[in-house]
Amino acid sequence: MQYQMIIKPSSCIGCPFYKHGQYFTPDKIVPNSKVLFIAQNPGPDEEAGHKLIKRYWNGSQHFDEFEQVTPQPLIGATGQLFDNRFLPLSGLKRSEVSVANAIRCRPGHSLGLPSDTLPKLTTKMKLETSKADIVKALKHCRDTHLHIPHSVKLIVTMGRHAQFTMTGIQNEESEYGHKQGVIESWRGYAADYSLKLGEDRFNTLNTSVYNHLYSDVNIFFTMHIAALFKGQNSRYFHATLQDFHKIKLLLQGNWPKPLPSWHASPPTQWPKYAAFDTEYIPDTNELIRWSLCDTNFNLFCVEAEDTPSTYGYRIPIAPNSTVLIQNALADIAHLAQITDMSNIQIEDMMLADSVLWTGEPHNLNFIASKHGAFNRYKHLAHEEGQQQLYSALDAFEPMYMWKTHFIPEFKRDPQSWNVYKKYRLPLINIINKAQLTGVKLDSARLLEVQHILQDKLSQLKETAKDITDDDNFNLAGSKQMKRAIYG
Repeated sequence: MQYQMIIKPSSCIGCPFYKHGQYFTPDKIVPNSKVLFIAQNPGPDEEAGHKLIKRYWNGSQHFDEFEQVTPQPLIGATGQLFDNRFLPLSGLKRSEVSVANAIRCRPGHSLGLPSDTLPKLTTKMKLETSKADIVKALKHCRDTHLHIPHSVKLIVTMGRHAQFTMTGIQNEESEYGHKQGVIESWRGYAADYSLKLGEDRFNTLNTSVYNHLYSDVNIFFTMHIAALFKGQNSRYFHATLQDFHKIKLLLQGNWPKPLPSWHASPPTQWPKYAAFDTEYIPDTNELIRWSLCDTNFNLFCVEAEDTPSTYGYRIPIAPNSTVLIQNALADIAHLAQITDMSNIQIEDMMLADSVLWTGEPHNLNFIASKHGAFNRYKHLAHEEGQQQLYSALDAFEPMYMWKTHFIPEFKRDPQSWNVYKKYRLPLINIINKAQLTGVKLDSARLLEVQHILQDKLSQLKETAKDITDDDNFNLAGSKQMKRAIYG
């Protein structure tokens, strides 16, 4: 059966992209579906109703086998990945979920972009459109065409544009002084959906998201699958697979876990195996509070003024005990003030993660987004009345993930365990000593080596100019280097 492509309806009038792209791809709503996935925008296959069935490869060329269906989201190459690689991890079938797009047309070509892409939300654009236009278009498409079934309890946004559609958040946010995109900060986590179409409002900390499966409807954030094969986004591939597994846990009511309680006073005896974390003022290294969690998830969160070391007393610890820290170099000095470190073993989860997943970020927010027990909580560090909860979870999450993920993963991969224990972990003591006492430096030899290297660099620059026959060739220019190497 041959289906005709769908001309944009009159309701698209008023959208900045109305004249960019002739055709319209409607959402695919499945009756009684509990989950709605929102992708970015259709590609040529979605627009034409060409459902990819099979892809054959002959060297670098591929040949596709299609089935003709009604135009709908996620039926091309990205849709096949969605159906076969990602969606099964959630325990869901394509026949029981609804799918939609943030934008339901292909405006890219007439905007100077590839035909299946949209202008970015986070950068200045030198195109025939503006950031204000893409924002207006997303809102118009949402308010006009998005109809969420009453049966839906979970909305999964895939990518920046879908995330904006459901939250209204478009700006970058700062995490510990470092700017990062909202999608990078929130992927792998959920929020309560309290959005009335036409209003941009979303609740980042709702108890339903933490302690119950649903209040009404929740939003879960993940990456756009097609984007995982572009540039640095590839480092989120494994994390996105974990996101779909987490969707399964969310639907089962097994994630997020209920928020824990904790003791405000320190233990009389340091646990034999415990995760440890501190909060301190970076400029002065003044301790604010610290937290620890044992293997039974007994949790302590202690203010600096209630710390025994304030009064010259350190909490006793048994010999050959283990302390797990996320980034040990940041906390080890305070640990030495609180308990005896003469005969203990340090484990560093950040170093362990860097061995297991080299190309990924290694901050706690990211690691917890894949394997953690709780919903996103790092933003609580700056919210009044939530700092103790934030500190407590900074000890609980490492212990939880070390037991449930890291130890099993290292058992499956003993070579990585060997690299971590033999080569990475011993560096902690070496670097910590260097931080405390400094590193001896021969300043005269340093200047000598500097001059040698500068001369060598000058020679290389001249050689590069001779090879390329270009007096203006710049070794630091990535485009020039690409042309020189690959033609």
